[in-house]
Amino acid sequence: MPRTTVVASLLLASVAALAACSKHSDVASLNAPESSGYTPAGAQFEAANAADAPAPMAPSKGEASVSGELAERERSRGIGTAYGEQRSSSVRGTRFERADAYNPDLVLSLRYNDAAGVQQIAQHKTGSPYLLPASRQSDAVSVVLRDESGSPLSAAQVGSDVYAIGEIGARYSIGVENHTGQRLEVVASVDGLDVLDGAEADFHKRGYVVAPYTSFAIEGWRTSDDTVAAFRFSDTDAGYAAQMGKPRNIGVIGVAFFRESGHDDLLRRDSADPFPNRYAPPPPSYRGY
Repeated sequence: MPRTTVVASLLLASVAALAACSKHSDVASLNAPESSGYTPAGAQFEAANAADAPAPMAPSKGEASVSGELAERERSRGIGTAYGEQRSSSVRGTRFERADAYNPDLVLSLRYNDAAGVQQIAQHKTGSPYLLPASRQSDAVSVVLRDESGSPLSAAQVGSDVYAIGEIGARYSIGVENHTGQRLEVVASVDGLDVLDGAEADFHKRGYVVAPYTSFAIEGWRTSDDTVAAFRFSDTDAGYAAQMGKPRNIGVIGVAFFRESGHDDLLRRDSADPFPNRYAPPPPSYRGY
């Protein structure tokens, strides 16, 4: 039987829903902001009419230490993501065939903790983190963590990792933007758990489909065709992963992107070379010598 993924509502555009079919065809859609009443859009599901989402902010170039009140707080035990209140988010299926069924073309990840925890990891690793919005991006796609108002969460660059700064009780969403001219399937995880079924995350699972040049928000773990359980920061013991007996990967969010069969725009854009011919080749008559 074909597996069906879930779709949530797009933030910048609408998508036509198609019937789910074939082994690798179903896709899920992502959730729209509370004002638009979520309609998923994604690998095997698509959505319609979502409110505009704020564009991700460019990272700050100035260096700033996460200090002041952070240094005065007690040592952090870390935070997780709880299985929050039910939020409206309807989904439907659509046809989507991956170019590669099991290997994503791109994976972006963000880590998170409370302010004291970020300060501690920064001191341990580098000593002086850079403050910036909680986002990761490539030329083709971007991922940003947003607060309840839609603004990017604050974050700190610690070595090669970006750590979003959260507070217990605060709700957040995962914003995904597609800057390419093709549909992409998005498989997302929070604390090592798949956002669609709550089980351990795996590239083999289906996800959300996002239309070309659009964006959407994943607001929680899917609980039905019409609802999700909101993402809310919590202490680690109250987090969904800990409650499910799988606390090993608490504090990390991952988003994997799959391009659609018959399209190579995603890879071509990221590997494009502005000066492909660096040396002068010999003329044809010299190549035989």
